[in-house]
Amino acid sequence: MKNLKIGKLSLNDFGGEGKNLIFVHAFPMSSKMWEPQVNYFKDKFRVITYDVRGLGESKVEEYQYTMETYAEDLISVIKELKLEKVNAVGLSMGGYIILRAIVKQPELFASITLADTRAERDTDAGIISRSAAIDMIKSGKRNEFLEQFTKNLVAPANYENPEFRRNLDKIISENSDESICAAMIALATRTSTLEHLPEFNKPALVIAGEYDVLTPPPMAEVMKSVLPDSRLEIIPNSGHLSNMEEPEKFNEVLLKFLNEIN
Repeated sequence: MKNLKIGKLSLNDFGGEGKNLIFVHAFPMSSKMWEPQVNYFKDKFRVITYDVRGLGESKVEEYQYTMETYAEDLISVIKELKLEKVNAVGLSMGGYIILRAIVKQPELFASITLADTRAERDTDAGIISRSAAIDMIKSGKRNEFLEQFTKNLVAPANYENPEFRRNLDKIISENSDESICAAMIALATRTSTLEHLPEFNKPALVIAGEYDVLTPPPMAEVMKSVLPDSRLEIIPNSGHLSNMEEPEKFNEVLLKFLNEIN
């Protein structure tokens, strides 16, 4: 595995001789959330992960950026590494980033996998909620915010699993207050991409956790209905972080999809 830097972005290139497979992580996580997928796919594909700007090891001095910045960061990773026809997998925020990137430069992608995400922008209520969360963190109540938030990230059984929670909390704990707040502002700046999806004619896999309360299965069904070449998979016994909660099932459906299209 090679650790690389592209601008402020920290990347992990696991090598391999197969097709290009890049994973884009969720909020408020880092590329470490993809460990179950890296271990499974790195001998089958050229696997690449990276930390979204400001999070994980992608340290910055200036915490002002938007969803457009995030999308351009993904595009820059693909171009700087001279990747051709990328299979991109994004979960939640990672899905938002991929959705905007395929609007901007669809020719870079061979396929997309959109897990536990949605194509619509934030509602007014959603923006107000993000603002309240930022205020909460800045007033010294980071732990209270994360306690509330992580309850919605995973299915109840996984939330009560001490080992799972320790791993989840460790990944989140490595992100600063500033980076978490900056990411929430960037999330609030995203536009709707739903109206553009009928134009994307590459294969698409849409994944939803059975018990996802943040982006529930009906939202996945909406994306599936407008993507011309798409399929939908529901991951049982999982919430919003389906790749971590049910990694074996997640890997199974992703591998089947990639094998069928490549």
